[in-house]
Amino acid sequence: MTLMTLIVQILLTIPLTIILKYFNKKENRLINHLLIPTIYIIIIAALIPKVSTNIFLIVIFEIFIRNFYVTNITGEENDISKSSFLIESLLSIALSLFTYNYFISKVNTVIPDPEEIKGFIWFLIIIYIANLYNMSTKDKKNITESKKKTLKAEKVIMQYAKFKNLYYDVIKSKNNNINNLTYAIMINQEYKNPTTYRKLKENVNAILRREYSYGIMQEKSPYRVSDKDSITSAITKFEKLLKNTSLKEKEQLEKILNNYSEEDKINILNIYTIITDFNKK
Repeated sequence: MTLMTLIVQILLTIPLTIILKYFNKKENRLINHLLIPTIYIIIIAALIPKVSTNIFLIVIFEIFIRNFYVTNITGEENDISKSSFLIESLLSIALSLFTYNYFISKVNTVIPDPEEIKGFIWFLIIIYIANLYNMSTKDKKNITESKKKTLKAEKVIMQYAKFKNLYYDVIKSKNNNINNLTYAIMINQEYKNPTTYRKLKENVNAILRREYSYGIMQEKSPYRVSDKDSITSAITKFEKLLKNTSLKEKEQLEKILNNYSEEDKINILNIYTIITDFNKK
């Protein structure tokens, strides 16, 4: 090993110090400080074969230079005094020494020939194609989900328009939150129990004179209740529930929906949001 080689190696510690300084505050700091010096000496050995003799010394020089720089120039002694710095430095030297003894010094050049890298290239190609497929599948899934959400919103608005045309004369509370929530409950009930199925069950229970949930708002009653009457009854209850209160919109909705199942709450609130967003346009 010549003096010129040693001088070049000392000079080559400067870029390594700059690189490590850059990655000092990044995530995975320990891994970076262990692997980057080793990767650095492999690259230098490939680009400048003449300085590859004892090239692991670059890592040792870098540790001393960084130690001197931090201690005497920046004054950040706390970073150096920690035992973790010593352990990190020893591991970094050990890894670079192992790489030199069992890889760099054993070959004429660390650059692989085309025959050696064929398998690796095919590996990269397979990984790349698999990644493209995953990204494509993910994009298709996102588009499908987006279409489903749009379709659901469109159905809600169609039902909202239909019910507003039918029941605008009874849904006229001074509290607009109650009006929108009433429509949302109606639409949710229509999804759960379509009109034909609901009417059939209501007719059977009316004949049997059972207490049952009647009307589109599913109001409990011992006798049959029409859709309009169920709406009027529900709105009256909602207004009574919020009377003499100064609750915010979210609190009002929570209070009215307190006795509904968790699943119904989520669905009704989603429908309510679609309706309110639509009305803002």
